[in-house]
Amino acid sequence: MNTRKVKTDEEEGILIITLNSPETLNALSRQILQELDQIIDKIWYGKYFGVIIRGEGRAFSAGADINELYSLENFHQAYEYLRNGQRTLSKLEKLKYITVAAIDGYALGGGFELALACTFRVATKNSKLGLPEINLGIVPGYGGTQRLSRLISPQKAKKLIMEGKIISAEEALEIGAIDDIAQNSQELLKKAKEIIFKFKDKNPTALRYIIELCNLSNAGELEENLRTEALFCASCISSPYAKNKMKEFLEKKKK
Repeated sequence: MNTRKVKTDEEEGILIITLNSPETLNALSRQILQELDQIIDKIWYGKYFGVIIRGEGRAFSAGADINELYSLENFHQAYEYLRNGQRTLSKLEKLKYITVAAIDGYALGGGFELALACTFRVATKNSKLGLPEINLGIVPGYGGTQRLSRLISPQKAKKLIMEGKIISAEEALEIGAIDDIAQNSQELLKKAKEIIFKFKDKNPTALRYIIELCNLSNAGELEENLRTEALFCASCISSPYAKNKMKEFLEKKKK
């Protein structure tokens, strides 16, 4: 009997990762996070155009597994539990592929934090998103305070998280928390693929560098970030891919 809670499929060179625990609204249990972590390790050096993450049933993911949170007996258990989840989402964020969260239904708490670790987010028009942890007397623990602040501004994130507000897809698009809205689940997958194929002809190394550099923009010292930018750019300039592109450009200019 297959008891795996995360499944994978490949379509048109895109890896589709599906959280497959609809009976729990795809709550991010230890098992789901562990399986997701294993998949990320397995595809780290793969050759996909991109990765789409979706949820089976009526939720992308309704959040952390509250039963597991409640069972944590002390500070040290809670801290290690959260750090394990953070490490998995950080690995997802650092994947060399374009990653798209295809949200259909609820993306709350840890589920929204999973989506925030992706490069882009698309949601169906009836989806609900938010970080309502404050309503349980806690704060987001899988990077939500950091990634949402980086995405929509610290002030907007602070207000949303402190209120524990759950917002519609339209509101999420308006504040910049998602990138597009689909009318239904069929269109959702199509739009997610379109985002990935938009970058198909771009240098994948340069794309990865751009994502990493933009993520650094709200962290660290400017001078250090500029040095990293120069290192990444120099690496691209000296690569065969960029040399060929620049050669093509110069030859066209001569004509």
